[in-house]
Parts: sequence; structure tokens; C-alpha cells
Amino acid sequence: MPILKQLQEFIKGKDLTPLWEQFAKEKNGIVKSTSGDLYIEYIFSNFIFKIANYTHYINSGGKSYEKKYMIGIVEFFHPTQLEICLTKEDLFTRVFKLFKNQEITIGYKDFDNKFYVKSNKEQKAISLLKDKNIIEKIITLNPTRIEITNKDGLFGETPSNGKYMLYYAKQERLENLNQFYQIDLLLETFIKNLKEKYEIK
Repeated sequence: MPILKQLQEFIKGKDLTPLWEQFAKEKNGIVKSTSGDLYIEYIFSNFIFKIANYTHYINSGGKSYEKKYMIGIVEFFHPTQLEICLTKEDLFTRVFKLFKNQEITIGYKDFDNKFYVKSNKEQKAISLLKDKNIIEKIITLNPTRIEITNKDGLFGETPSNGKYMLYYAKQERLENLNQFYQIDLLLETFIKNLKEKYEIK
């Protein structure tokens, strides 16, 4: 690799635009940009899928640093109005459960030990999440958050008026095409199950 290119990558980081373009080409999608972050929109089963990266800037102690996230979003009309919020099990959720035990358990030990789940419709949430394909993909991806909601995502993302969204977020840097494939497969699996069980459209 030429020294100049090595120096540019050291300063700015590797240009990952070709990865976005490759995945967009495979999905007949479009690569777009907002505030310097890239995202792709494409169609699957008449739903618009969006996979994005998001740079979260943090100021602390007079210093500024950034965290990178991969985001996946699919909007839909949701007659059942099922809401789910899945986050990683941590000290906060463990303390919260001591006072308000609203946690939902799916019945798979590896999953239940790793994630904290809340929902407005417990049995419907269990029916959706206990699908083996969904469980395996969630455990493999280890997301920061997965939601079905008509409210805001982690960084202010909101569904269109009258719609809900399937929202995926994980703190990680984009490094390879496989990350796109894994997020896409998780979104597809959720949407297929939601269509079958709860007639989203």
C-alpha cells in the first residue's frame, strides 16, 4: 500500500464507502448520507429497510470522543400495537428488577441471562421472541437494543405518523460486509414473523 494512502487511513480511518456501495448494489438499494454518516435504503417484501451507521459524540471532563453504532430500521403499520424493548442485561436492569419486576423471560437460558425484555403485551412478545431463528440471531449479534415502538429510537429516530418501527442498534464500527448481512437477516426474520403472527403491513 502506498505510504500516502497509509497515512490518510491512519488519520481519517479506512474509507468504507465501497462496502456500502457493494451491499446497496446487491439489494438494489441506494446509499445516502446524513451529517457525514452513511445509510442504505432498500425494499424487502414491500417494506423499506434502512441500515445506517451513526456517530455519537460525547463530551466528558473537557474531552470529546465518539462512539460508532450500526442501526437497522423497518417501519410498518401495526394493528396489534405490540411494543417490545430488548436491552443487554446490566447492573441498571438488575437493580430495576429488584423494585419493579417487569422482565419477560422467554424460556431459553442463554437468552434470558443475557438480555432484559419488557413489553406491553407479554404473551405476544414471548410468542414472537421464542422463535428459534430470532433467538439465535439476537444471541449471535448481541445488540445494544432492539425495539418495536412508535416512539423515539436511541438517537431520536422516529417512525412516520401512524407507524411503528422495528429498531436495531449495536455499538460497533463497520468493518466488513458480513455485518450488513447479519443485520439484514435479523430484520428479515423479524418482519417475516411479524407478518405471519400480527399482520403488519
